[in-house]
Amino acid sequence: MLIHRTLASLLAAALTAALPLSAPAESGSELYGRMQHVNSGLRSYRADVTVAIQLHSFPYLSPTLAGRAYYKRPDKTAVQFDAVPAIAGQLRKVVGQIEPPSDWDRLYDVTQTGDDGTTATFRLIRKKNGRIDHVDVKVDDRTATVSEMVYFYKEDGGTIRFDNTYDQIDGNYVVKQQTGKVDVPHYNADISSSFANYRINVPIDDKVFDENG
Repeated sequence: MLIHRTLASLLAAALTAALPLSAPAESGSELYGRMQHVNSGLRSYRADVTVAIQLHSFPYLSPTLAGRAYYKRPDKTAVQFDAVPAIAGQLRKVVGQIEPPSDWDRLYDVTQTGDDGTTATFRLIRKKNGRIDHVDVKVDDRTATVSEMVYFYKEDGGTIRFDNTYDQIDGNYVVKQQTGKVDVPHYNADISSSFANYRINVPIDDKVFDENG
């Protein structure tokens, strides 16, 4: 169902937004150089996560889900919810489908489209044909972290947008809050995810990620 895929995409994006970045060699910008070193010491984390959903289209649901988010280098992400109604179960199964920034150069043609001295903008065009036409990304010049991503879909002209705010813990930038907006035909929703109680560089069993698949 679209709602499951959409929620998964937004939450996965939050999990991967602040991971260590790998810039495409052809970009060669000073900002991309710094992006490569963001969270270079981050090997893993566990955090509490709360996801609030407000549907503005049928069936007009407004559930709130609570659970835990996990990350393990290089790009493993997972979410486990305390309760598993149908929507949570489907979300848990498909979370992680958004590629981490370290894969952007392999999967996308990346172009820096501007920089106003505070925020840089990039356009990502997927190398293989798919549902996404392109992704517009904003990066904070000071912290070299992703502040906004907007996904533009081909077939229906729909968009999915999210914005991140960060905490700095032990020298690492981790997502504190993410707000998302889904605007596609027959489906409109606001989604807010908050992350708290981070435990940095703790052991995480690989079974956590296997069970999410």
